[in-house]
Amino acid sequence: MNPTAIPSPYTPGEAPSVLVGRGAQLADAQADLALLATYARFLGRVRVHVGSRGVGKTSLLKAVRDEATGAGAVVAWVTARGDESLVAALVAATARALDDIGVDISRRTPLRDRLQSLTLELGAGPASAGVELDVRPAGAPDSGASSAAFGAFVTAAATAARERGSAGLCLLIDEIQAAPREDLRTLAYAWQELQQASPEPAAVVIAAGLPNTPDVLTAAVTFSERFAFRTLERLSRADAAEVLEAPAREHGVAWRPDLLAEVVDLAQGYPYFLQLYGDAVWREAGPAEGDELGPDLLPRTRARVDDELATMFRARWVKATPGEQRVLGGMAELTGAAEDDVRRGALADHLSLTSNDLSVPRRGLLDKGLIEVAGRGALRFTVPGFAAWIRQETGG
Repeated sequence: MNPTAIPSPYTPGEAPSVLVGRGAQLADAQADLALLATYARFLGRVRVHVGSRGVGKTSLLKAVRDEATGAGAVVAWVTARGDESLVAALVAATARALDDIGVDISRRTPLRDRLQSLTLELGAGPASAGVELDVRPAGAPDSGASSAAFGAFVTAAATAARERGSAGLCLLIDEIQAAPREDLRTLAYAWQELQQASPEPAAVVIAAGLPNTPDVLTAAVTFSERFAFRTLERLSRADAAEVLEAPAREHGVAWRPDLLAEVVDLAQGYPYFLQLYGDAVWREAGPAEGDELGPDLLPRTRARVDDELATMFRARWVKATPGEQRVLGGMAELTGAAEDDVRRGALADHLSLTSNDLSVPRRGLLDKGLIEVAGRGALRFTVPGFAAWIRQETGG
């Protein structure tokens, strides 16, 4: 082991040390936060960043969290789950964030009254200390009453934050598509109603979810204009190269152009793969400041990376039902080595299924994030290399 070797700056499965290729999304968040901080504005549209797993949605939200903290906002972060009330989780996270800036929710205040009222509407259990909400979903609450109560809580929380010198309230929701439908309805209607509030609360919601998120939210509420959806695509070749070079450059280490090109080709613009390959190459090299990473490193790391990818692909495969696995196998056979998009009609013909027969497993695969819509009537795998793994495993 080289005693002067630098620890790997690559972070597969975690937020990257340098966020690349998401400048436009961060600029949108910065503009919203500037309105919040400067004018105490209420941002009436919920920004929702959608994309497949591994494209950096959570990393983007973490960058937004840092921007919001820097702008002086009170930040409440939740990861939505199907077995928890999203609204109750948001309230609990907000209460904890307010406590961090010295807002005592246990005292008798308008915020405390709003919390008690919302607790009753949600059927969420006692909130004696302001944060002890039972986040398990109760029976479906009355949407009108719960949205009004949640809106009143947001207003009181934002007011308390401003009185303490904070910019306002920033609610961040990861995996929003997983939330119970009633909670999504409560959030959407509350945000719609708060548009008419006077004075308006200094508050913003920014969320992230899988590609099926627009369908999920549209099914929860009949209107969609309150949500601003933005798709996170795979990175361009230039951005992919920067993902690898920027962390190395900070440590005085360089990538040889031929190695860089090979890894960029292998990763196909997928951020998680770039971090995985970067980490494997770095650990194999054990570089010190001034060193250069050359192409001889890649053959020595491929087996390690392939093992990790196989584990990931296998985990995705077992999530699918037998019927869904049949559809995945058919897609893998049709997509070929180039991983082209698959036409839905061609897939149905290939599997000897009617369009209706295909719709149920297709919906299941979309909801699980294993495939995504690639334009009208077309499907594709969300992760590069999955098709080849399926063909190898099934002999297709």
